[in-house]
Amino acid sequence: MNPTLLERHWPKLALLLTLALFAGLLFAPALAQGFATPFIVLTLSMGVLLLALRHWRAYRAGKLSRLELVRNIFVETAALILTFILARLVGERVAAFVQVESGWWLLALLSALVVGAGAGLAVQKTWGKLVK
Repeated sequence: MNPTLLERHWPKLALLLTLALFAGLLFAPALAQGFATPFIVLTLSMGVLLLALRHWRAYRAGKLSRLELVRNIFVETAALILTFILARLVGERVAAFVQVESGWWLLALLSALVVGAGAGLAVQKTWGKLVK
């Protein structure tokens, strides 16, 4: 199965948008904060659509039953949403702690990104075993 252009380049595009948002926080914090929520909604919805498309193609190719299709989409959507929530909650707490302790907001932001990425990897490793 050939992935579409968006499927192939979505991780690069999401990384580029994240870096642009990060740069915006450095140079125009008020403006970047306004773009943060729509960016998160866009990223989450594109992630759900692309994973559903991947499983739909496997279903159409006969590799998955209808029940497996529904289960895989449900499990991966739940994992994706859990990753976002966990990264947000844990990252926010770490950022607040680092901000209070060091007084450097940039260090707080970087630590929140690292902890959020760690939370995402933990969910991927744990829940990824449930999906074929």
